[in-house]
Amino acid sequence: MSGGPLAGIRVLDTTRALAGPLATMVLGDLGADVIKVEVPGVGDETRYWGPPFAGDAGPTLIGYNRNKRSVTLDLRTDEGRAACLALARDSDIFVENFRPGTVRRFGLDYDAIRKVRPDVIYCSISGYGQTGPIAQRPAVDLMVQAFGGLMAQTGEPDGRPMKAAAPVADTMAGLSGAIAIMGALMERRTTGQGRFLDISMLDGLVALMGQSIAAWGMGGAAPRRWGNAHPLMAPYESFRAADRDLVIAVTNDKSWASLVTIPDFAALRDDPRFGDQPARNRAREALIAALTEIFPRRSAADWLTLLDAAGIPAEAVNTLAEVAQHPQVTGRGMLLDFEYPPGSGNHIRTAGMPWRDVAREGPVRPPPTLGQHTAEVMAGLGAVVGGPEE
Repeated sequence: MSGGPLAGIRVLDTTRALAGPLATMVLGDLGADVIKVEVPGVGDETRYWGPPFAGDAGPTLIGYNRNKRSVTLDLRTDEGRAACLALARDSDIFVENFRPGTVRRFGLDYDAIRKVRPDVIYCSISGYGQTGPIAQRPAVDLMVQAFGGLMAQTGEPDGRPMKAAAPVADTMAGLSGAIAIMGALMERRTTGQGRFLDISMLDGLVALMGQSIAAWGMGGAAPRRWGNAHPLMAPYESFRAADRDLVIAVTNDKSWASLVTIPDFAALRDDPRFGDQPARNRAREALIAALTEIFPRRSAADWLTLLDAAGIPAEAVNTLAEVAQHPQVTGRGMLLDFEYPPGSGNHIRTAGMPWRDVAREGPVRPPPTLGQHTAEVMAGLGAVVGGPEE
C-alpha cells in the first residue's frame, strides 16, 4: 500500500479558504491525486491571509494544502468551464465550497458534473448547508461559532462570549467532508453509483456539541460559560501554580481519594462537602477556593511529579513553542518540514497528519505555488489551458 489506500483516486478540488482544502488534503494524504483549481493571477484567498508570508502563500494555505497540484482556471469563462469539465470527466471526486447556488451559475453543479462523470462523488461544503431558511447567508468559521451556540458557552463565566482559538467549525466540516467522501467511495464499490454530499459547517458544530445538547435536552437549562471548568465535575479546570498555570481533572471518587493522599490536600479528605462527585460539584465554589490557595505553594513541575505519582491527570499549560519542541510531538512525526517556495531554501514547519499509519509512503508533496502544475495536468488531457503562474 505504498501509494496509500486512495491511490488511483483523483479529486478535483475547487475549494478555497479552510474547510474544503482540509477535506481534500486528507484525501491527498491518503494517496489520492488532488488537483486544486485556483483563479488565474489570484488563487485561493488564503494566499493573502497573513502575515507571515512565504512567497505567494500565508499560513492557512501552507497548513491545509499539501499533497496537491495547482491548476489555474477561470471558471467564469467558457474556456475555464470546459477545462474543468474535462478534468471532472477523469475525476472520481468533485469538491466545492462556494455559497449555495454559485456552482450552478458556473455550470458546474452536480447535474452538470454527473453528465460527464456519472459515478462522481460530489461534495458541497457550505456554512449552513444547501437547504434551509438561512442556506444563502454568508458564513465563515466565526459566524458559525456564533450562530451555532459554541461562543455562548466559551469564555469566563462573567466575561464576554469567546470563539475557540482554533477554527473548529471549519475543521469539523473539513473532516466530516473527508469521512463522507470515503464512505461514499466504499458504497460505490458495491453499487457503482456516485452520490451528492451536502456538508454543513453548522451541522458539524452541532454534532461537536453533543454533550452540551444532551445536557440541555435532559435538564432544559441552556449551558452557560464555565471558563476552563467542567459543568459536570469538579475539580476539572486550571489553577495557578507558583510559576505557571496547570490543569487537573478529578473525574471520579477514586481519583479524589488519590488526590487527598497528597499531604497538601489532606485537610480536604474529611470535609463532608466534598464527599462524592455530586457533592463536590454542588460545593464547587468552596472547593475551588481551597485549591486556589494550595496550588501556588509549589511549582508546576513539582505538582506534576506529585499528581503523576497519585495517578491524577494533570498537565502544564504549554505554549505553542513548547508543544512543537516536545519529544512526544516530534518523536511521533507530527511536524513536517517544507521548502516553500520550491528552490527558495526557505524551510517551514507545519502540522503533520494523525492518520499517518494509512498515509501514502514517501515524501510529502509541499503545498503548490499558484498554477504550478497547470501545464502538467492539462497536457495529460491533451490540451493546455493557460500556464504556470510565475
